[in-house]
This record gives sequence, C-alpha cells and structure tokens, in this order.
Amino acid sequence: MTSIFPVSAFQRYSTYPPTLFLALHWANTSLIPLATRSVPDSESFILLTRPVYQSPGLEHLVLTAPVLIHIASGIALRNIRSARRARLYGAETRSQRHSLTFWPRMSLQARLGYSLVPLLGAHVLVNRITPLMVDGGSSGVGLGYVAHGFARAPALWNLYYLLFVAVGVWHFVGGWAAWMGWRVTTVRKERDRKKGSLEGYLGASESEQRLRRQRKMWWTVNGIAAVGASIWLAGALGIIGRTGQGYGWEAKGWNEIYSQVPVIGSWL
Repeated sequence: MTSIFPVSAFQRYSTYPPTLFLALHWANTSLIPLATRSVPDSESFILLTRPVYQSPGLEHLVLTAPVLIHIASGIALRNIRSARRARLYGAETRSQRHSLTFWPRMSLQARLGYSLVPLLGAHVLVNRITPLMVDGGSSGVGLGYVAHGFARAPALWNLYYLLFVAVGVWHFVGGWAAWMGWRVTTVRKERDRKKGSLEGYLGASESEQRLRRQRKMWWTVNGIAAVGASIWLAGALGIIGRTGQGYGWEAKGWNEIYSQVPVIGSWL
C-alpha cells in the first residue's frame, strides 16, 4: 500500500519556493508600479530580482520544478485515496471503480489549482517560451513588454490578467490557510439539533462557537485574498495596463515576439 505521507509532504513543501517567487513578482508588477506611477521608473527595480526571474537554473529551481512537483503530487494523492476507497468497497475492475465514482470530488481549492495550470501555461508561453524562440532569451521582457501587449490587445489581456491574478491569489491564500489549519468551509445551519432536549441545550454553546470560528476563518481568508488580488490588479491593470505601446526598435522587437506566440499570436 502506497504511503500518503511522503506524497503529502511533497505537495506541501513544494509550495514554499513559489511563494517566495510570488512575493517578489507581486512587488515588481504591482507594489513598485503603484509607488512610482511609472513603468520606466519601475523597470530599474526589476533589475534587482532579474537573477531570480531570468536565470534559467535558479528560476527552474524556485518555480518550474516545485510547480510541477505540486501538480504531480496533487494528482498522485487523489489516485492513492481513490485506490484506498476502491479496496475498501471491493471494487476491483476499472468499470466497477468508474461506476462507483471512487475518485474524490474536487474541493474549491483543487478546482482553483487546476484552473490555474492553463493560465500559468499561457503566461509562460508569452513571457518565456516565445521570447526564447524569437530572441534567444527573455532579457528584453519586462514591464514595458507587458504594457506593449496590453496596448495591442487590451480586451484580451485585461480579461486574462483579471482571471489569472484572482485565481492565483485565491489558490495561494487558500492553500496557506489550509496548511495553517484554517480550512475554509461553507457554514451550514445545524438542522438536526433536538429542540427541547438536554442534548440540544448542552451542544448549543459548542456548536455556536464552532460556527463563529468558521465564519471568522471564511471572512479572514477571503478578505486577505480579495485585498491581495485587488492591490495586484491595481498595479497591473491600473498602471502597467494603461502605459501604452513602446516605440522604436524595442517596440518592433516586441511586435515580432507577440506575433510569433503559438496558437494565439494572431490575437495579440
């Protein structure tokens, strides 16, 4: 029987390096633009973290490998739990397991995570893979490059970054809340309390306290996620998204990169 502990540990600790990367990225693409109110002035600050952002070895170590491990371990955990449930109920064949729907239902946290995969993939495609294919690297990719893309296709990029930031921030905040023991669940009224019985009166205080804790968790976690996403979008859409196109040879190079993005290049 496959042990669930090491796989669960891989899933948990693989979130630590991307969290550091996310904090740096949040500062560079939101907090600093909000403080300077200028993309050109903000570009100089990105140079301080460029070794992390664009050093192939370090970037893959801090971001690429942990993200892949996190996704793979999450799928493995679901398969392990599904296999355990199948053995418990005596389902031996694939058809039996399928008819009994042994694969665990996805929580909101898991749905956000899987929704984030294609959004993150598109981000990597536009900002890392295509510049590597066209220019041989992404040294020219910065806030000006992103602002240029917004100016070329404002409707597409505003919608994309709205979804990307909202899904990403809620998944990260919800995940860290879960690691800390704050599992956000839907608060439901207890309908099975026996009115007029001694058991109902004795359980009332404990039940109400539990419901209050759940409400506090729900508001705290979602409030942090909402504030974080709002600040990020204010910098990304409010400052970078309104800067406009670049000019000269730099803009010409950016146009070439955007036009060569696989599948979606014609829309950019």
